[in-house]
Amino acid sequence: DPGGRDGEGSLKIGCADPLQTKGIARMSSESLPLSCACGDVQGTLAGGTGCYIVCYCADCQQMHNFLGKESLMDAEGGMHYRMTAPGDIKFTKGANKIKSMKLAEKTDTVRWYTECCKSPIGATVSALPPFMVDLSTSFISKTANPQLVTRSLGPLSLRLFADSSKKDTSSLTNPRPSSRTFWLFAYMWRMVSCSFRWWWHGRLGPHPFFAQGGKALICEPSLVKAKIA
Repeated sequence: DPGGRDGEGSLKIGCADPLQTKGIARMSSESLPLSCACGDVQGTLAGGTGCYIVCYCADCQQMHNFLGKESLMDAEGGMHYRMTAPGDIKFTKGANKIKSMKLAEKTDTVRWYTECCKSPIGATVSALPPFMVDLSTSFISKTANPQLVTRSLGPLSLRLFADSSKKDTSSLTNPRPSSRTFWLFAYMWRMVSCSFRWWWHGRLGPHPFFAQGGKALICEPSLVKAKIA
């Protein structure tokens, strides 16, 4: 149940697709509608390649707690994301209602949400070249075709920070959860693999959250301190 949504589980692989067996969703000519809960912020997600991941880290849990969106976490406290090319995301309505925050002063991770209904959008890392967005799957519009959502997400490829989960994750498989010591290697490998494909297909820009050619954020992040519920 990605991000608290129904009917959008990981894609079951029925053939030896070279991308999907690597945990990467295939490119498609179809786009998905994006929307916050109230509909004031909307956009589209183009059908580029991406990776479907679940993160159990304390910071993701804190963000959802601050926004009052604990219901979007799964039973183990995981948040579901699609590792997405920046150029595949376009906002078509309410871009002025997009806000950002940090959970620590020295962190480079910026988290994005909507001012109107506090819907989580995703996260970026400002210290790196702006070539990736972890897009919250809950920001995919509920009007989207479930089969198209499944194809866009692809197979679940990573479960990160399992040692911070709310419940035991040892019984979860496909894939098995990764610990704090392993997540960086696994995450970076997926990011590099996807980024090369995005660069090759010209999908690295324009970035929805960065201006001035990727040199500045579209809005200054606020510093938020929230405890895990």
